Amino acid sequence: MFPTCRTRTLIALSVLILLCATTGYTADFTTPEGVLRALVRANENKDMATIAKFMAHDDDIVSYTIEGRKYVGWADFSRDMETEFKDAMRIEIPITELKVWTRGETAWFSMELDYIRYLGSGKEEVRMLLPLRETGIMERRNGQWMLVTFHESFRSEVSITPGTSSSNQAFPSLK
Repeated sequence: MFPTCRTRTLIALSVLILLCATTGYTADFTTPEGVLRALVRANENKDMATIAKFMAHDDDIVSYTIEGRKYVGWADFSRDMETEFKDAMRIEIPITELKVWTRGETAWFSMELDYIRYLGSGKEEVRMLLPLRETGIMERRNGQWMLVTFHESFRSEVSITPGTSSSNQAFPSLK
């Protein structure tokens, strides 16, 4: 006996609901906030393809991050992110505050997040909490919101447990 059209529809809807429930996250790429949240999620998942998709690659873009690092263009930033993804065993980035403003094809934001990176494993695991604040500018290009520039800084002291320091080149002087 073949399933009825209604049964097939219910099965398809059930599968769709199950897929959405198991991933726990559906990105909205039509808004600046949705793209920012997707970028944070991509960072947690070490997903350079998504990061590359939603960040501008202009050669003259200037961004700043912790430890006084300056990125000009995409290449320097991409190289540091690849190193970070290789060195960190896992990354968690809960967003504690996010505000986004838009006018036309431009958006700007302020965000506070906890960048939590884990190095090593088992008894050797080191957890680093980097309490960050980030501001930035986005532009809608060809209908898609893109992160154009950002500036990161610490909100407070850095916490590393258990008491060892990182040898990670992306954060060389954090103790």
